[in-house]
Amino acid sequence: MPTPRAMILAAGHGTRLGPLGQDRPKPMLPVGGRPLVEHAFSFLKKAGIEDVILNSFTLADALESHVGDGSRFGVRASWSRETGQILGTGGGVRHARWFFGERTCVVMNGKIVTTAELSAALAFHRERRAGVTLVLRPDPEAGRWGGFTLDPDGRVRSMLGVRVDGSASQAPATHMFTGISLLEPGFLDLLPEGPHCLVREGFRPWFLRGGAFFGYVLPDDAYWWDHSTPSRYLQGNLNLFSPAVRACLAGGLAYHPTRPGVIAAPGADLPDSVSVSGGLVLGEGSSVAPGTHLENVVVWDNCRIDAPVANAVVTPAGVVPVDLADPGARTGPALTKN
Repeated sequence: MPTPRAMILAAGHGTRLGPLGQDRPKPMLPVGGRPLVEHAFSFLKKAGIEDVILNSFTLADALESHVGDGSRFGVRASWSRETGQILGTGGGVRHARWFFGERTCVVMNGKIVTTAELSAALAFHRERRAGVTLVLRPDPEAGRWGGFTLDPDGRVRSMLGVRVDGSASQAPATHMFTGISLLEPGFLDLLPEGPHCLVREGFRPWFLRGGAFFGYVLPDDAYWWDHSTPSRYLQGNLNLFSPAVRACLAGGLAYHPTRPGVIAAPGADLPDSVSVSGGLVLGEGSSVAPGTHLENVVVWDNCRIDAPVANAVVTPAGVVPVDLADPGARTGPALTKN
């Protein structure tokens, strides 16, 4: 069976990120000192997938210059450039249809980090001869957002509150979409041209026409997180210090050898007199003044901290305070020039 090819959705505006998304696309946000797009490459390569296409629109030059042909990350990267208008998740996949030929296509959002085993999802997909398999996660709030319910064999029973016959589902949703999907050419060929949503205008019609539509549920020990708002971005960095997550990602991140709550990229300067509470992630070339106290802070590349900071992201534009208590919060402009 031919090796699948993959697409990383990377063209979004990043509006909910507020100031964090003003000068770089979402897949370039550093998590644990590595851009999200590099986490995506690692996830795909672990399943043997090295041919990857990325779509680009918002701040495309920064992403394209960083990734290039993908060779320094161990992948072969192609580009699907969207010009004039952004095509959305569905339109973006349709625009890149040529890349997949007759192979299975793995589509993933460029804003997530996960320790899930993609190879297990692919095996599930093939065993069921699915046309579409969504990677799902259990979520007690799924009914609030319009998620999915599944039959015992993993076939989707309802989505967005609707059953396959179009009637309203009486059972509350139990699972949410992770942003990772496995798609066959027969499904891809049905996607309409132009801007549209992959879920509502791709998956939903496939479901209602009775297509082979399944959900692979992440196992309980798999980590998954999206970084779509400032609070979720900061929390996603802090999650990296969980022992279970660290055990899976330690090989790819620069965990400090003697300070358990610190990730320090090459060239970062962290004096011994700096005290840290919670977690601290330092980007390449960043530095902290001696004697400073930091609590739950991410510092981007080449930034300097000269005063105590808590619950914030330090960017070239300044310090962005983050409300960790509100996962949907979007902060205002950077308040303090660092």
